[in-house]
Amino acid sequence: MKKLSLFLLVSIFAFCGCSDDNDETKGGDDETKGGDKKEIVISFENLLTEAESEFKTTEGEVDGYYTKCNFKDPQNLIELPHYYSSYQGSTSFGGGFTYTNCTNITTAGYSNISAITGKGKNGKTYLTSNTNSYTPAQITNLNTEKYELKGAWVTNTTYAYLAIKDGNDGSSSMVKGPFTNGDWFTLTAVGYKADGSVIGRIDFYLADFRDNKQKIVNTWEWFDWSNISNADYIKFEMNSSDTDPELGMMTPSYFCLDGITLIEK
Repeated sequence: MKKLSLFLLVSIFAFCGCSDDNDETKGGDDETKGGDKKEIVISFENLLTEAESEFKTTEGEVDGYYTKCNFKDPQNLIELPHYYSSYQGSTSFGGGFTYTNCTNITTAGYSNISAITGKGKNGKTYLTSNTNSYTPAQITNLNTEKYELKGAWVTNTTYAYLAIKDGNDGSSSMVKGPFTNGDWFTLTAVGYKADGSVIGRIDFYLADFRDNKQKIVNTWEWFDWSNISNADYIKFEMNSSDTDPELGMMTPSYFCLDGITLIEK
């Protein structure tokens, strides 16, 4: 792992158990219709009581460098891991997932977990993830008999966006610098069955400079999981053309999700 993320989190209320303004999909655990099948859009919109705050917890079990806790959405339809560390009495997000309403789209560095959009797809609150071998990000479907995982909206964090666009990761000169022709940055959703077998992989380009393209995602875009919709859980991997043979990927391994959508079987 390139860095250990350590930054202060604000105390908030959260459903945790250790055990836009777009009309296409409204926020707030909405039920919509996908053809004749009911769809449910996951939301954490009403769980944060303060602006510029993030989910944190003081519960969990030690897992390597971090303490880990799993949290669920308010309807108990999905479960996500949350890794954090404690330093001098403060709890800091380490990886997996957290939900946040941060709006900072200008400050470089790992302490800024804001989406580059400055808000969620469907409201103020959205998910930010740091995924790697130490803090893997995973979405578990808690009701596989009734629902499948249809997809979610995805965008870059400010941290990753500025590292790609300006070569500024806020703390070092280890990143490549501004991406140039041939560079790329991908998020991969890997579908698993309960027995650990892989059923498929889907790539999404968060930055694509291949074939003279110059795209860095800075809006919410739909990430379709149809080909792995019957997965019991999805794990996320990230890869980049900016990779060191010894140190691994140099592009920050962060991304944001909103509007995770389940569809009735």
